[in-house]
Amino acid sequence: MDFTPLYPHSSSSSSKASSNGRYVLTAVGERLIVRSTTTMEIIRSWKCQQPDNLKPSLMNTGKQQALKLHEGKSQTLTTKSNRTASGNLRDSDAAVLSLRHPTSLPASTENQQLSLTCVSFSSNSQHVVALLRQATSTVVFVYSISSEEPVAHIKVGAEGVAAGEKAVTWSPSGESLMIWSDWGLRVTIWSLTSTQSKPVQLHSPKHGPSIGSDFSPTGRYFALLCRLPGSTHDHVGIYDTVTWACVSFFELSSGLMDSTHLSWSPCGRYLAIVESALFDYRVEIWSPTGLRLAVHAPYHDHPDGVSSLKDEGHLPKVSNQLGDRNHINSMKKDFSKLGDLSKELKAGEVPDGYIGLGIRNIKWRCGGEYLAIGGWDGKVRILNDLTWTPMCEIDLIEYPSGRVLSEPRDWIQRTCGQGIIPFEATSVKNLTAPLRPDFNKPNPTIGIRDIRWSHDGEYMACRNDSMPHTIFIFSFKAVTHMQTPSTDSKTTSTAPSVPLRPRMTSILHFVAPVRSMMWSPLATHLAAVCATSALYIWYPTQPGVQNLNNTEQVDYLEGIGIPARVPFAPVTASWTQGGGSILAADRNAFCLAFPIPEDHEGHRRDESMIMDL
Repeated sequence: MDFTPLYPHSSSSSSKASSNGRYVLTAVGERLIVRSTTTMEIIRSWKCQQPDNLKPSLMNTGKQQALKLHEGKSQTLTTKSNRTASGNLRDSDAAVLSLRHPTSLPASTENQQLSLTCVSFSSNSQHVVALLRQATSTVVFVYSISSEEPVAHIKVGAEGVAAGEKAVTWSPSGESLMIWSDWGLRVTIWSLTSTQSKPVQLHSPKHGPSIGSDFSPTGRYFALLCRLPGSTHDHVGIYDTVTWACVSFFELSSGLMDSTHLSWSPCGRYLAIVESALFDYRVEIWSPTGLRLAVHAPYHDHPDGVSSLKDEGHLPKVSNQLGDRNHINSMKKDFSKLGDLSKELKAGEVPDGYIGLGIRNIKWRCGGEYLAIGGWDGKVRILNDLTWTPMCEIDLIEYPSGRVLSEPRDWIQRTCGQGIIPFEATSVKNLTAPLRPDFNKPNPTIGIRDIRWSHDGEYMACRNDSMPHTIFIFSFKAVTHMQTPSTDSKTTSTAPSVPLRPRMTSILHFVAPVRSMMWSPLATHLAAVCATSALYIWYPTQPGVQNLNNTEQVDYLEGIGIPARVPFAPVTASWTQGGGSILAADRNAFCLAFPIPEDHEGHRRDESMIMDL
């Protein structure tokens, strides 16, 4: 593994790699920097600053043409084609002050520390975007890596911009920008290529940019959870990302009282919609056309945990008052049971299994045939797309039996962060006990925090909050029947592969809590960081070792010290889209790590690199 030097940035989320893997975008204060991933040389550098030092502009610009969002003028887009005669970008309207901030400018803005957020590349890696939040206004800057001048900037006023790093995102085509307004007002789509005078608005999104929306696998359609004004039911809108016309709009069932997550399957045929964890453990499978296909609610009085669609109806366009009443009565019974359970529990006792919370996250397998559901109850359920029933239930409340790879203690200090350290095979008995959550405090340390599928769907990695030092890896490899002779003596026929139930492959145990993990997009390699000066890579088989005896090979995990001269503790690790490098970042700096190609793996096993502790 080769590492670049450290480079500064504003935060752990202010460095992003381009989709083609050639560039890395960094935000440092008010400046955007684009570097080459091969030489790390600076290709472009822009200082994002609004003209006139953000003072309200009351002048009449005359010939300048600006696109206005609506009559309130809460957003203004100025593009490269509508510059003033002097060649500078200027706003055509007076600045509209944000409702969340004081209506007067600060006494001194010279010492005010400003930083850029929501930095990202477009899908074609030719444009970059950044959001600058300030005391009285918010500005979105768009640049092209082929030009020093900005392509456009969008001035946001009273409606504000939602919190989070996904508040400003690119459309899959890279020709439009999506801005999520604060207060859940709307999603505004600004086209950088269209000549239309007004942007497109998607009204009444139920959630912010992090949950409640998803693109289809091809990027052609966009699904959005909506809660219309005055309505008591959630709706789903399907929009064409070329014209942004609504192609499908349907009401969800009454069983979804407060839907949260929405996830489009990789095959494009299913939408998984999750009920709020405060109400129920429930996920419904819908088609993009508005047909409900299945319901999974294991803690309800339904056979096999799946409710009957005949009783509840496929298309709940009309509210069923009797069904609503039955569902509410069922919820009351569930809450009464939880109340009785809490009274019976003594101080310090933790109930097994279901503790009254629902689904925490969901992840589709790469082909869309399996859906992994991680709950607050510490269990992972795998649904198949034939019957939408659980093919297995993985209980991670306690450590399961399996092969354990444990990190040697103090190896970073003893090796000064140099070399490669293989993890040791130990017993489950040597692992630390799971954390005992305190249910008297908010956000207890329970539940499946993260689920990740490998690029080919053969492995699944899970993290449980009650065991923060551990990653569980399960194998979903298919078995192939033995070859049988066919009618032609010269050929043999092979029976089709049959999917197996998941098998525990490894339990990865680290000294520090795991902060981030991610599979390589091209190979079965799992990268993880633990806020230490090391990068960890898991392999299904030990690299650089040839299996000459056809014996069963075991997996391999190694810790790689990051050679930094200053303290560097990465909290995020992300593979570039081509899988050629890993971007590791902490709060103050970032670096790129380049895995050694497989044809050079033999050179990485010399004694100067591997430390024997």
